[in-house]
Amino acid sequence: MRIAPDHPRLRAVAVACWALGAWWTVQLGVASLYTHALSIAIAFLAIILFAIGVAFWLLGTDRRAGIVFDSKGLMLNLGHSAAFIAWDNIAAIGISRHRTSLLTLGSSRQLGIKLRDPQAYIQSYEERLPASTGLFAQGVRLLDRALRSFGHKPSAPTPDTLARLRARTGYDLLVPEALLGGKAKAFAELVAVYRTDLRWNRAPRRSDCDV
Repeated sequence: MRIAPDHPRLRAVAVACWALGAWWTVQLGVASLYTHALSIAIAFLAIILFAIGVAFWLLGTDRRAGIVFDSKGLMLNLGHSAAFIAWDNIAAIGISRHRTSLLTLGSSRQLGIKLRDPQAYIQSYEERLPASTGLFAQGVRLLDRALRSFGHKPSAPTPDTLARLRARTGYDLLVPEALLGGKAKAFAELVAVYRTDLRWNRAPRRSDCDV
């Protein structure tokens, strides 16, 4: 079973970021009447908002992204990364309101996963670019190639970063609602139903819990 991200919500966040970026760009004309430092700060903010908008647009148009349930565990293909979590590596699962990255924009809650063996998750982790098409996707791929040519390498999470996240939130991994295809609570319930079905050797049904 595969659950796709909430593409419309991700695209809505992208459009909102672009709108804010455009508004701040207009304010550059006003800021230029005051100080250069203010103009630079506003220009920097506008660029960041446009960049965040591009990132969310790519996530919102990635049709390969999704979370796959099978008899072995969860395959998390979240657009910006991919990783596998075996069922027996999940110590606990719940809901968190903590915001730990820009990816939580547009999501009021996150799915929290506490791992028994964080190293197994780290070894399966792989950064990736969203499988999107268009000018934005081509530009991001060109930028990624340029950065790699200068020695930049994607960085996987480390045991220390997971330990700090657990100390702060109680979980090793947080997945924003927008990447879950629905409410974090419903997704957590679906995981519980799926694991119960597997214990009883019953074929899990998505209808058992609606995401």
